Amino acid sequence: MLNDKLGVHVSENHFDIVLEELTDRAVGRLLKTDTYDAPAFDALEDHIWQKAEELQSEPAISKQLLLTIRSAIGAIRSRAEYLPAVREQLHRANDFDVLLDRLIAGERRADRMPGIPRII
Repeated sequence: MLNDKLGVHVSENHFDIVLEELTDRAVGRLLKTDTYDAPAFDALEDHIWQKAEELQSEPAISKQLLLTIRSAIGAIRSRAEYLPAVREQLHRANDFDVLLDRLIAGERRADRMPGIPRII
């Protein structure tokens, strides 16, 4: 991404304040108050997918983004052990695992359709 005013290249890997806020709203709330907020996790996942689109041409992925995904997975799995509401959402941890794998592979959300096998 090019910052037109300054003529400086701004990478999608720079610190993302929106990602930080969404992570706190979803993961932070789950860890601090044992409250699973499905819309917050949806917003977090959507934001990460948007970043994935923009990162396709980047050779690296920011530690902030990787930490966010791993934190979401860990928080869901750890709280699912004793919170029934989170246990019902355990599949979301797997969704974030898949998101991480696809991000690493340089894929976009639209690159795979559910129920349609990949052709390699």
